[in-house]
Amino acid sequence: MKKLDYQTLHEVLRTQGRYETPAEHRPGKPIKTSFIHTLAGARVVAIDVIGTCAWLTLRKRFDYLDWARLCTRAINFAERVGATVTLEQFLPRAQHAGPVVYVSNHMGTLETIVLPASLTAFGELSIILKKSLTEIPYVGDTARLLGCIPVTRKNVKEDLITVLEVGAQRLKDGKSVLLFPQGTRQAVFEARRFNSLGAKLAERAGVPLVPLVVQTDFMKTGKVVKDFGPIDPTRPVRFCCGPLFSPELGAKKAHEQCVAWMAEKLREWDLPVA
Repeated sequence: MKKLDYQTLHEVLRTQGRYETPAEHRPGKPIKTSFIHTLAGARVVAIDVIGTCAWLTLRKRFDYLDWARLCTRAINFAERVGATVTLEQFLPRAQHAGPVVYVSNHMGTLETIVLPASLTAFGELSIILKKSLTEIPYVGDTARLLGCIPVTRKNVKEDLITVLEVGAQRLKDGKSVLLFPQGTRQAVFEARRFNSLGAKLAERAGVPLVPLVVQTDFMKTGKVVKDFGPIDPTRPVRFCCGPLFSPELGAKKAHEQCVAWMAEKLREWDLPVA
């Protein structure tokens, strides 16, 4: 099976707006869930991606292209164990020159790996993440090098100021910003728990707000370690990019339309929406 490389992924998303696991790379019959798959998934995330990013940072040989290259390994892993990976509707994003604010639902660890692999097709990316992650040796150095924005998730006022000020500067520098407004992993999408911080940042910076919908229950949340749960190859891995909502709509209206689009897409995928 030929491995997908990030250059091919980026080119396809920029020119066609869609990537799907080739039919010839899909298994002829369903692959059963195996503990070996779960161990392999943990290795890919912890060692192949995060560990290698940290190692290259330590050696001062790490950049955004390395990030995309390494994160693409997660897509290759999902396809190798039998999952079908689909990324769709990215053409409107490709046609917009300049940074945007992305907001995505949060199901698990997988989207935090696959989204950097795909979104870097449209420029450099800054992710808003938990401050505690930046305190992990070497991993924190990688996050800072990539311009990630740490928030406490404890002090709402402090986090708001950080995101609006630092996020606006990242956007001014030409980097898009990615947020997970739900804060924590949630299997059920609830609009009331999807905060409007992304819309406020987009309005403040004068850039489009772009919703992303993900289905990543292929890699479930672990009971002991949340980041490394059971792998289910029968579940599809899906990412869909939404329309670009203009900052001229205002934060309130852009947020409402964004959440409505996300809920509709998730229902289309037969995923639970509160």
